[in-house]
Amino acid sequence: MSLARLDVTGVRNIRQATLELSAGTNLIYGGNGSGKTSLLESVYILGAARSYRGHTIEPLISRGQDECLVRGVIESLPSRHTIGVQRRRGGEREIRVDGNDVKRATDLANLLPTLVIGPDTVNLLLGPPGIRRRFLNWGLFHVEPSFTEVWGNANRCLRQRNELLRRHAPADELGIWTRELVGYSEQLDKIRAAFSTEYGEIFLQNCMRMTELPDISFKYYRGWNHDQQLLELYEKDDESDRKRGFTQRGFQRADVRIEVAGEDAIGSCSRGELKVISWTMVISQGAMLNDARAGNLIYLVDDLGSELDLQHQARMCTYLRSTGRQVLATGIEQDRLIESWGGEGSKLFHVEHGSVKQRGED
Repeated sequence: MSLARLDVTGVRNIRQATLELSAGTNLIYGGNGSGKTSLLESVYILGAARSYRGHTIEPLISRGQDECLVRGVIESLPSRHTIGVQRRRGGEREIRVDGNDVKRATDLANLLPTLVIGPDTVNLLLGPPGIRRRFLNWGLFHVEPSFTEVWGNANRCLRQRNELLRRHAPADELGIWTRELVGYSEQLDKIRAAFSTEYGEIFLQNCMRMTELPDISFKYYRGWNHDQQLLELYEKDDESDRKRGFTQRGFQRADVRIEVAGEDAIGSCSRGELKVISWTMVISQGAMLNDARAGNLIYLVDDLGSELDLQHQARMCTYLRSTGRQVLATGIEQDRLIESWGGEGSKLFHVEHGSVKQRGED
């Protein structure tokens, strides 16, 4: 499947735009502030009902407008699906799939998975652990059927335990939820660990394609010491957890780390090297998704030319085109964008002051 048509109304400076997209590579060029990134953002909204550029609604909606609307058509003959997402300034949202109201954004994620690669991707390494946990959970959501239920149960137990800690609940009542939380946490750890092992192998293979860095490895940390039992840690932490009013250790503290030659990449690599590593993390995530589960995966690539040098640009573009996935990529200069991605089989769009035109159209 691929996104065949994109209709955008009122997203930032895009007042109204319609794009008939290629199932392969789509190149979008224009000056800074023209609206290129807003088009990528609109595709992401179709798959998540929110922006990847922040959770605040106000900046997303065009000035003077009360709402924005993004619609799309997903095609893989003979199948066809329509999606519509509307967001209002008050925070309200409406989601429709094939004309039916949808309450959960996860239904969109199943239908249109999207991966973003751009200036902020390096925050996978430089940002707080929560960013990396969301990255890990995104992959698990799409490839591990049992993840969603276990994840939901673990979070439910964690919220309940934290509430009991804040209320200074009796030990027997707290113990019931502690034991249940331990059970789901251990299940989640097994799922995450298995995923991380498989992902780490793919990541290493892609690093060999994309970088010259030696001995790169992907490390998963579950949120508590591997040589200790979680139940014992909760019993040990009882007094301090009660004082703080929340659970200090567990699945909610999980993290991942990239090491280069046995050292943390953050401290041993240049910012340019960190960019290449973080982009490789994303494409490796895409490689984890099989065709049966996510044949319509879309890569949204924002301003590759300003993020990577020519050598790494060429490697990244060659790899992404070889996947056969749909790509929407932006850049400032038309010729440079075509040189990087190749013009054959691609559609080219020009954006200027929020107006979008396919190259070759009158």
